[in-house]
Amino acid sequence: MTISTIGDQARFFAQSLATNRLKQSLQTLTQELSSGEVADIGTRLQGNTRLLGAIEARIGALQQFQRNAADAAILLDGVQHALGGAREVASSLGVELATELFAHDTASLRNRSDRAAAALNQVVERLNFAVGGRFVLSGLSSDVPPLVSGAQITAMLSTVTAGLTSADDVRQAVSDWFDAPPGGGGFLDQAYRGTVGEPQIIPVSGDSAVAIRSSAASPELRDLLKALSLAALPAHGALAGNPAEQRALILGAGSALIEADRDVIAEIARVGVSQQTVEQAQGANASALTILGTRRNDMRSADPFETAAALSEVQSQIESMYAVTARLSKLKLVNFLT
Repeated sequence: MTISTIGDQARFFAQSLATNRLKQSLQTLTQELSSGEVADIGTRLQGNTRLLGAIEARIGALQQFQRNAADAAILLDGVQHALGGAREVASSLGVELATELFAHDTASLRNRSDRAAAALNQVVERLNFAVGGRFVLSGLSSDVPPLVSGAQITAMLSTVTAGLTSADDVRQAVSDWFDAPPGGGGFLDQAYRGTVGEPQIIPVSGDSAVAIRSSAASPELRDLLKALSLAALPAHGALAGNPAEQRALILGAGSALIEADRDVIAEIARVGVSQQTVEQAQGANASALTILGTRRNDMRSADPFETAAALSEVQSQIESMYAVTARLSKLKLVNFLT
């Protein structure tokens, strides 16, 4: 009878292959048990990974939309803070300037004009508000504050109104300066440092985006700054020596400030609508991410009971192999011959 045998080197090679296969299986099963996901997605899905790829691509897009929405929410909160702060400073002053019966003496008029000048400085500070190093009312140029100081604005207007002798003339000159288009040498060229007419569009979901249009150059805020500047000019020498015209200028500025306040409230409401759009998008995105995440996990997840059973089996095979190897390593020629 012919007996087939295997040499020591061949046996060692076969055992090495078996050991490596078992070690690889042990590593794979351990990874699946700890991560909860199968290691070989292709085998699990029988090679049809298109649906999984589409789901993961959609999840990636939704996560980006959520990051966009979070960024938009921060910017819009900053805009609301800036607008609300500016309105808080200016709203009560408008009513006071428009309704209070001024005395005709220079000291009383100067006092009220000084208060308007202080309010202008405070409003400019509020409108130069920044979040995380980004100035929220500078349009697309968020790296620079949108406005020069209130003192600089009144200094420019003092030059524009120098030599004018009536409240109407001063009012018209100041309006022309604030309303001048880019390149016209007015507010947009000398006092505003952001961008004009270019809203920041931020997509927050697959079918919606928010346009952040608010800037310190918007008509609502220019009218607010204009009214405060008119009331502040007498304190900087406008219509000097003519208390009656100064009083008329301040009274008119108070009425303009009340109208500007209504427009600022409307702007605050528009920003609130954008905030609501962002919140709705965040809710819809979160819901979709939950559904898609569950579907993806179902496709990728490993059964913990099956994995644990397979892991136990592999461990038993490894232990058996090590036991056989240990017994073979103790064999001696004398034991074989006896």
